[in-house]
Amino acid sequence: MKLYGTTTSPFVRRVRVIAHEVGEPIDRLDTAPDEGQAALREVSPIRRVPVAVVDGRTIFDSRAIIEWLTITHGWHDVSPPRDKWRDLNIVNAIDAALDAVIQLFYLRRDGVAIDGTPYAQRQLDRADAIFAWLGKQLGADGKSFESGLGVAEISLVCALDWMDFRNAYPTKRAGIVESVREAWRDRPSLAASRPHA
Repeated sequence: MKLYGTTTSPFVRRVRVIAHEVGEPIDRLDTAPDEGQAALREVSPIRRVPVAVVDGRTIFDSRAIIEWLTITHGWHDVSPPRDKWRDLNIVNAIDAALDAVIQLFYLRRDGVAIDGTPYAQRQLDRADAIFAWLGKQLGADGKSFESGLGVAEISLVCALDWMDFRNAYPTKRAGIVESVREAWRDRPSLAASRPHA
């Protein structure tokens, strides 16, 4: 599978983790440099990572790529969702928290004085509310939403690690869901793909 993306993107990382878990080799094309961005524009009209090219097919979005991986390879040691709709709601919530924080990160990086504005506060409040809700969704073990390491848990770990890596959100505010990251941080697929400078 040819995977377009960066090593730091939490969305690309979740695909890399699942690919590792199910045994799908990746030929990664780095979209960080200008030539990588040009290559991405050639294959995707939405110009967002990740994009996978596999079996003559181009697949946009981490969730679609993960679905392809699990349908074609099975789940292996990743826990499939017992309640697909609940799992999708959890992943959607994680993605909404990421989107809120990513917006602030890029505005700051582009030099926009966003801190202290009502918009920034709404985005932080949104992330806080999502993490509080996610905490209520945790199972009794405190390390998963259902049982074991699934797409939702991988997505949460990737989101929190990215937020720390980019200093984009103080993850101590995420509360009890930090227990998920602590439980799975040393899993080889997650440890090997953790973003670093």
